[in-house]
Amino acid sequence: MWDLCKLFFIYFLLTEILVVSSCVHVKVKQGTLKGIRARRITGNGEYFSFKGIPYAAPPIGPLRFKDPQPPLSWTEVRDARSHGAICPQININTGGNFTGNEDCLFLNVYTPTLTPTTPLPVMFFIHGGFYTVGSGNDDQLGPDFLMDYDVVLVTINFRIGVLGFLSLDIPEASGNVGLKDQVAALVWVKKNIANFGGDPDNVTIFGQSSGASAVTLHLISPLSKGLFKRAIAMSGAFFKDFQSPFVNHTRRAFILTEQLGKCTNDPNEALRYLQQVDVNDLVQAKPFVLYNEQPRRELLEIMYFRPIMEKQMKSGNFLSEPPMKLLMDRELNVDDLIFGHTEEEGLYRAVTQKEYLFKYHPYDEFMVPVAIANSRSTSEVLNIGTDIRQHYFSECKLKEDNKTMEELINFYTDFTYLHHFYRYLKMSTDAGLRVYFYIFTGYTERNVYGEIGTKYGLQTATHTDDLPYLFSGSAYPSVQKGTSSYHIIKQSCKLFTNFAKYGNPYPFDDTFWEPYDKKENNYLTIDAELIPQSLNDSEYQYLQGAKFWRKIYENAGFVY
Repeated sequence: MWDLCKLFFIYFLLTEILVVSSCVHVKVKQGTLKGIRARRITGNGEYFSFKGIPYAAPPIGPLRFKDPQPPLSWTEVRDARSHGAICPQININTGGNFTGNEDCLFLNVYTPTLTPTTPLPVMFFIHGGFYTVGSGNDDQLGPDFLMDYDVVLVTINFRIGVLGFLSLDIPEASGNVGLKDQVAALVWVKKNIANFGGDPDNVTIFGQSSGASAVTLHLISPLSKGLFKRAIAMSGAFFKDFQSPFVNHTRRAFILTEQLGKCTNDPNEALRYLQQVDVNDLVQAKPFVLYNEQPRRELLEIMYFRPIMEKQMKSGNFLSEPPMKLLMDRELNVDDLIFGHTEEEGLYRAVTQKEYLFKYHPYDEFMVPVAIANSRSTSEVLNIGTDIRQHYFSECKLKEDNKTMEELINFYTDFTYLHHFYRYLKMSTDAGLRVYFYIFTGYTERNVYGEIGTKYGLQTATHTDDLPYLFSGSAYPSVQKGTSSYHIIKQSCKLFTNFAKYGNPYPFDDTFWEPYDKKENNYLTIDAELIPQSLNDSEYQYLQGAKFWRKIYENAGFVY
């Protein structure tokens, strides 16, 4: 069958754009792409979609674990009407089955127009998923809502899990390649986004959960300098992911190598072996090192492979110094940041993983942060664990009731999320960042994660519940104009796109949402109404939890 896209076209030499019936061709550095013109689900017009664009060479064979390499070119028109493969991972939605392909370094570009009067701001999204799962696909990261606000949206895949974060402290496997993939995607955007109507000098990076953690690392990485102008971090900061691991990262890599059939302490030999192991076996391996690791993993969200400080190499390090030091030294790549979280971050985790806390609740030591547990005697760890349990739980034995669930939510919200966020909020403002702080409280049928709390009489926003108000997708309920959910969508998208355009999320009134001030503890509630508020030291859980965990860390000898 003839491709209608090849039969009728108009070629615009200056913009390198080919508009054809319902298909569109755009020329990038590697070759020509064929995308589509799509109708927005909001009914507010159309947008142009280009999916599955390779931004780096396939990281396969001898390139496994290596820094991303420049993308390959093509001669024929490349079909960009569907997504590329997602990166290898365990699909938590299908019972833990393996899915993905190592040839996965693709990005997606969505734009409301290819020929704007002036170049459009670019919003570059980094997905979450504990650096272990996720993709940039439009089942959860659809562009429809943001297209109504005249921005170009870019979503990406990057290497995750062992493939993205294993390190042997050698140049061929230095670690952090998942973060370096993100840098490679930003470089691609810098070189090519003008051909999609975007402004390469006005890029805002934003991410959620571990994607937000990555955003806060890009703010201080020398590799990311000059690649973006502003940043938005939703429910994530690097403090959360830089909890001390159980063992040195190279030791875990050697344990993994041994589990998969090769006993060696030579990093080059381990690399050669791991590069030829079947990717399914590699991703599904569980390289436990200590007997008490699994309980802590189940309770406290600790990853096998995660961002690290890299050993000093000749060049190309994403992170060679402690991120806290870089932040305190004001080694920052931007001036402006939106930072915030949902109302009850820990709700979803408390409900879905409550059996683990019920199981390990008699053993107080498992509630102690890894960094503290690894640096203190057994008796000290037990005493700290008892303090934590008594602070959050009124009964020695947990019960399946609303009171216990409220206590579980407070524990997971404070420990897993809020105290890290508050620490980052304080330190980032001290470092000179202008931070617009928010708390998302919206609740409608689109709260696909918070809905789990209705069993306990709760209707609130939990971790990830803010995403469906920025993105469309088949993973979310449909939305109708005139509803509360659509109103919150418009509120959220307007704030974030204003920030991308002007550096101010509410440019109509500079006093409405002011940058965070430590004395005022001011923030904006994002809901059907936007409400400027201030944290109340005597009432608000945020400050109470932050004070408690600060005391825990400082009493254990840590700088907080």
